[in-house]
Amino acid sequence: MPSPLFAIVDVETTGLNPSFNEMIDIGLILVNTDLQEQGRFYRKIHPTYPHRIHPIAKQINGYDPVRWKKYNALLEEEAVHQLIAFLNQYDQKPIFLAFNSWFDAGFVSSLFREYGQEFDASFDYRVMDIPSMARACGYSAGSSNFNDSLAKMLAVEPETNNPLLHTGESGANFNLAILKSLQKKGCF
Repeated sequence: MPSPLFAIVDVETTGLNPSFNEMIDIGLILVNTDLQEQGRFYRKIHPTYPHRIHPIAKQINGYDPVRWKKYNALLEEEAVHQLIAFLNQYDQKPIFLAFNSWFDAGFVSSLFREYGQEFDASFDYRVMDIPSMARACGYSAGSSNFNDSLAKMLAVEPETNNPLLHTGESGANFNLAILKSLQKKGCF
């Protein structure tokens, strides 16, 4: 049996509710069990309902339709087809891994369903959460900003708070850095 693959994912959205808000940016780094990179997928996505963006979401990810156009953002359906085509290049479905896994998986799943696709057809049924992994290894931060606290504990550069630089790609890179630090410390 081949060693599992992991899809380290981060998404940016227009809000918190995958039934109402939309995914506007995705970063995905495919790795093996040794955290060796196997591939990358990064796309900005034009939301169908841009007026639904919550002001706090816009503060976090800097969504602007003009900027998204400049970055050649894809329509949602094309983004789904490109992501599925990317994942289909590999001989197995990756395990979904994210910092806030149920949030990210919920948005990916919702977008897939909207275009007649199923999450489980492209990803393994398992969804793993990075903070839970860190806590299991004894790295628990009680602060309100767990991301930055965990980064400090693991000597990892925190993810940027600059909305013009905060993307799915920056989040996926941050997630991979956290995982590599946990691996280096013997967590797995």
